[in-house]
Amino acid sequence: APGIQIENTTNGQDADNAPGPLVTPGSPVTWSYVVTNTGRETINSINVVDDHAGTVTCPQATLAPGASMTCTDKIGTAITGQYENRATVTGIPVISEGTVTDEDLSHYFGVVAALTVKKFTNGVDADVPPGPAIAIGQAVYWTYVVTNTGNIPLASWTVSDSDPKAKITCPSVVLVPSASATCVAKGI
Repeated sequence: APGIQIENTTNGQDADNAPGPLVTPGSPVTWSYVVTNTGRETINSINVVDDHAGTVTCPQATLAPGASMTCTDKIGTAITGQYENRATVTGIPVISEGTVTDEDLSHYFGVVAALTVKKFTNGVDADVPPGPAIAIGQAVYWTYVVTNTGNIPLASWTVSDSDPKAKITCPSVVLVPSASATCVAKGI
């Protein structure tokens, strides 16, 4: 019986299932395609197509039984978030009628780790001077709203202030994307 198989890898990893390798958006990503004749007869007219990169160049169009070949790598630029591509191989057996085909998925995840912080003084957004009026010797409370603006959970994060007297206390939580946590500090 004739048979053909394709293995599509991302950055050298067999990434059949999401998320696949973690990459930085904007960095290069390389896909490789290994085609194997898994049957007992020669396969002709071998064609490999990547659903995003188009036709893939292979070193030959014929494979003997049990033979393999690596088709030309495709190089792209990583995007943000989950990515999936599908490679498909087709060929024509020399004896059997019809065509043989196989496909393989590959994945990567474009990681963006990012935080924003918004500071309030006694509950007031005091970005612009003069800020709230507070008598000398009175208590001052600062709150810091930290938001995960990236696309991955952040298990370890800290907040610091230019005022060395501000002893900031934050909850020990994992910030999932779009989640926020509030830290506090007190002064005089």
